[in-house]
Amino acid sequence: MQVESRGALQDFITNKAANDSQYRDALVANPKSLLAQHLGQELPEWLNVEVVEETANTFYLIAPHVPSDELADEDLEMVAGGKGGGGGNQMDNVTCSDNDGAFNSVVTLNTEVSLV
Repeated sequence: MQVESRGALQDFITNKAANDSQYRDALVANPKSLLAQHLGQELPEWLNVEVVEETANTFYLIAPHVPSDELADEDLEMVAGGKGGGGGNQMDNVTCSDNDGAFNSVVTLNTEVSLV
């Protein structure tokens, strides 16, 4: 599946899980692996992917992450100390864009490390 947007990927996974019990079981058991398969690449070790199983009487809303203008001390250590997960010239990029959704969210993960 070619990923056109984050919303399209979410819709695809949700619809497939609703109609295929084996797929749903795999989604619940290891969502990160399933997501990596859909994106066609490995996801960074530090990235968490969680699944929340709905119930008949609960409505879930997701509050989007809003990054601050400053890097946290932990993030500064990662870039200043050359401790990113890629190592050498290896680069792991994952980009999900939801340009057709109401939130117009873009998430880019880059674990490129350069030793100079």
